[in-house]
Amino acid sequence: MTKTEDKKSPPSRRKFIMSSIAAVGGVALGGLLFLRDSLLFLIPGGKQQEFTKYLVAKVDEIPIGKAKEITIANKPVFIIRLPEGYKVYSGICTHLGCIVKWKEKEKKFYCPCHKGYFGQDGKVLAGPPPRPLDEFKVEVENSLVFIWIKKRRGGQLS
Repeated sequence: MTKTEDKKSPPSRRKFIMSSIAAVGGVALGGLLFLRDSLLFLIPGGKQQEFTKYLVAKVDEIPIGKAKEITIANKPVFIIRLPEGYKVYSGICTHLGCIVKWKEKEKKFYCPCHKGYFGQDGKVLAGPPPRPLDEFKVEVENSLVFIWIKKRRGGQLS
């Protein structure tokens, strides 16, 4: 080997300027994308959420203190009639997505998978669920009980 082969020649001025422009451009583009995404997160778009109205029961169909289970979009939903009115909850446990059951005698929801209990108000009474059952907006109109469910992709209820 000769001494000239050991040394690398410095990059040409053109190569140095082009690589510097590329590096600065990449950092600037990344910063602009970060700023755009931050603004979109902090200031959500004006897109209105779409809801679907479902008929779930007739007014006198469910006695006070009783619950009725129905299926909407292949998901269980419970309608409970309380003295103050109707409440509608998702039948999906908030822990791991298991299907809850209504225990009529105890007036509680029960998740058999991990022994989670929810009250008539959907709040967690015992077990591992991290939050209450999802509740839907209820509307009584012309002796019929309706619920409003937000449209989502994938058939999920919310």
